[in-house]
Amino acid sequence: MPSNADLLPVPAEDPHDNDAPRTWRTTEEVAAILTVDPSTLRRWRTAKPPQGPPFVRLTTRLTLYNMHDLQQWLADHRIDPGEVA
Repeated sequence: MPSNADLLPVPAEDPHDNDAPRTWRTTEEVAAILTVDPSTLRRWRTAKPPQGPPFVRLTTRLTLYNMHDLQQWLADHRIDPGEVA
């Protein structure tokens, strides 16, 4: 069975390819990918210390997430019950 990281699209590196998945996503887009409410990501970001996937705060109203970082964060939090037992 594929891991969570395998289920996310791998962004293309060519910024001029309009059909390729984008590397950077908004809070709302990442929330939809993770199937959580955007307020969950906001709460994770403001926790002391911050939680959740790595992010870049460009302005007070715009925070972006890198898809490669999101894939790595998911892989790092993956629990394989067969390995835990």
